[in-house]
Amino acid sequence: MILASIGAFIAWGYAVNWAPTLRWVGYAFTAGLVVPILGLIALLLSTSRGKDYGAKNRTSLPKGLVFLSTTSWKAEVTGLRARQTYKKQPLYAESFLVADALDELLDLILRDFVKSWYSNISSNPSFTNEVDKAIRLALINIRDRLFQTDLVDVVTTRFVPIMTAHFKDFYEAEKAVRGKHLNRSVTESDELDLAIAGKYRDGKLHPAASLAYSDTKLVQQEYLRGVAKKVLPDVLPEKMIASRAVVVIIEELVGCAVLFPVMQLISDPDTWNQVMEGYVRHYEFESTTFD
Repeated sequence: MILASIGAFIAWGYAVNWAPTLRWVGYAFTAGLVVPILGLIALLLSTSRGKDYGAKNRTSLPKGLVFLSTTSWKAEVTGLRARQTYKKQPLYAESFLVADALDELLDLILRDFVKSWYSNISSNPSFTNEVDKAIRLALINIRDRLFQTDLVDVVTTRFVPIMTAHFKDFYEAEKAVRGKHLNRSVTESDELDLAIAGKYRDGKLHPAASLAYSDTKLVQQEYLRGVAKKVLPDVLPEKMIASRAVVVIIEELVGCAVLFPVMQLISDPDTWNQVMEGYVRHYEFESTTFD
């Protein structure tokens, strides 16, 4: 190593003598070694705070989290229990009988459609309480709108004309199929219903009753989803419909799990037959009791 260093030094001397500009390479190499070392020493000397700095500026760390202290723990537990306590908002404060009946109905709905599957996930009632809260807010908004609406005016000026026009158009469609005096012998069947529907307003049916599909279930559900989408902003607070995922879930539940079975039940003629039969039996019972 020593001989190699001596040989390199002599060779460097001959090279510099042969090309004097090479000496600047040596200067740059030497400066590249010396300047960083001197800069590091100056940085250490200028930033060092001395060996006694740690002892003079010692900080004591807390023994534990603040809320775990003896005085704070009870307050934290009490606050947590208060936040988890859910107080049901009455749907109709003017009558406790009506409010209790509605509460019982909501409890049955939550038991059959929410708790039946959520209880297998968690025993924490927070999710169930939030669902109950959302349903109550929606029902309260609907209740307030109904109180502000003149039902007599709605029935006489909107509902009755719609039903009258519907019966008239259906009668015209039935005459087109059965004959002017409805005396044409036609077998009662689904084909007859489709033929009458095709003549109803020249085939301009309701969007949920399109004849372009053999099974109108999907069309009806899609229409009810649209109805739910239009109604939700009016019955739910903005913070509940701010999430797109929540809105989609509510639309599916309201449109397909609530409105669709209800519409199927209302459109079934046997439902109205049973309702009328119940009214007749009640009327006969009252008449017999009075006599």
